[in-house]
Amino acid sequence: MKKSVVRFLALALALCCLMGVAAFASGEASGEVETAVDAYTSASATRTLLEGDDWQLAIAELASVSDDLSTTADAAVPGYEAPADAVIAQVMSVNDEGSVSLSTIHAWKVDSDGEEATVTVVMTDGQTIRNLIEEGDRGTILVHADQYYILHVETESVTALEYSDDAYENGAFNVDYSGAENQLTEYTVTLKIYALESSMVFMFN
Repeated sequence: MKKSVVRFLALALALCCLMGVAAFASGEASGEVETAVDAYTSASATRTLLEGDDWQLAIAELASVSDDLSTTADAAVPGYEAPADAVIAQVMSVNDEGSVSLSTIHAWKVDSDGEEATVTVVMTDGQTIRNLIEEGDRGTILVHADQYYILHVETESVTALEYSDDAYENGAFNVDYSGAENQLTEYTVTLKIYALESSMVFMFN
């Protein structure tokens, strides 16, 4: 066999080996790039995922600025006083096509039991709450207290109060029920807080 042919075959073999090594290295590099990303701690440098004592302190603060979910009948009892420090919250849920639905509410209350906490919201029928009325539905609630808190929540239980003149006149609806004219259903939804973040950056207020 001529030397030129031997040289050609050796060169072709070397090129094949180099291409194989490059492809393998490229595959390894791609594997390193495509690592899983934590949805909370890596979402933004301005946000902090709260755990342990920080979580407990935040839950206590949220409980102190949440409402008492009073009905009209509750508010009519002599001596009733609405919570002085209650603040509004923004409830966010995801529509079927992927867009976000947002509602601003006053009727929300945080309760805790050791290592777990829930938030209960009372909302008149609308798209935001309709996205959260099935067990396991997930959404997000924004609250501005000493910090901005981001509550990631999952639906645990739902009670629907359909409109009736008797129920309305007897004070069964929330004290700020806004659906009397349109005779809308009112939903009371309890959601588990499965992740909690804080942020010093301005959000909705």
